Amino acid sequence: MKIYLVGGAVRDKLMGILSKDRDYLVVGSTPEEMVRLGYKPIGKDFPVFIHPISKEEYALARTEKKVGKGYHGFEFYTSADVSLEEDLSRRDITINAIAEDEDGNIYDPFNGVDDIKNKVIRHVSDAFSEDPLRVLRVARFASLDFEFKVQKETLALMKKMVESGELKTLSVERVVAEVTKGLEGENPDIMIHYLCESGALNEIFPGLNSPSDSPSLIEQKAKNFVSLGLAIKNNSKSLATESKIIMLLIAPYFFKDLRNIKTIEEQSHLLKHLKLSNTNHKILKSLVDEEQNLGGFLLLSAEEKLDCLYRFDFYRRPNIIIEVLNMLSVFRTTFHHVDLKHFKDIKIFLDLFSEEIRQLKSEVDLSNSGEDIKKLIYQERLSILKNITN
Repeated sequence: MKIYLVGGAVRDKLMGILSKDRDYLVVGSTPEEMVRLGYKPIGKDFPVFIHPISKEEYALARTEKKVGKGYHGFEFYTSADVSLEEDLSRRDITINAIAEDEDGNIYDPFNGVDDIKNKVIRHVSDAFSEDPLRVLRVARFASLDFEFKVQKETLALMKKMVESGELKTLSVERVVAEVTKGLEGENPDIMIHYLCESGALNEIFPGLNSPSDSPSLIEQKAKNFVSLGLAIKNNSKSLATESKIIMLLIAPYFFKDLRNIKTIEEQSHLLKHLKLSNTNHKILKSLVDEEQNLGGFLLLSAEEKLDCLYRFDFYRRPNIIIEVLNMLSVFRTTFHHVDLKHFKDIKIFLDLFSEEIRQLKSEVDLSNSGEDIKKLIYQERLSILKNITN
């Protein structure tokens, strides 16, 4: 029985990146021996065990065989006679097919260390094409370092996998998880570039490109998507995680000369498909419905400002309008070259208004009817807005 550190932990160590997860591979053992040593089995499809003290995952060495479509269409073979190289050979790309033993010795049968040095993303074998999730993973791994390039043969294989339609077999949860990791990573623009280059972006988020789009239009959209990825990177701290996915879905609406209101309706359905929260549905709708109002918010009359804030449910959920402003500022400054100061001024205005509301000693008579109370509160808020606006 021999234990190796494998996968991302080794890759990140060689790249000088602090790794969060540590996965271990056990060669030359059996499920019975692992249990006897105190490990707790948790794997459903193949033997994975939790260490009794560290609680880290240890998987028995295995080989796999494609027997059906999609991510789950595999049969696994685990045995004490499965070698380290056999296990590493089933992995997706060479930089993930490196192992380190307990003495710190590196095992690199597919030259992943050289690929890290040369900034190359390269598939281990033709078995790469058996798992559609690997298209998304390659795009994400390419974004680990802005100098990484996907090897031409690997990119060609990714395109064939997209054309096969197998990406449609991926679960929503898997798609969202991979894309989210990339959008939250160091270089989301690079991930988006390869999702566009391989054709995967429109496959996992249908409707971003229309069947009637010309090749030149699709190419222009791809450039805009990459620009959006770069903008997300530069504004990452001000954007919520799920908002970054919404921005991908709604991006065609903001591309110059490429507006199409049908896109918004389609992406609203897609948001449901992706199982994002009701709050994000509200954010998407508000972003579209109130785009023009927010674009000229400071120029609106006090009445128009107040009505806009009511539509946002600002008094109960102020985070929605702030998130929409953050997203809108990224879109407008990226594609329409609007001065970011405008959106900062709106936030300052809203902070001032909120503070005035908190300090207000309401004169509302609670013995009045519900409708009368609403009207009086409305008038109080309107009065404050008029004072601030003037």
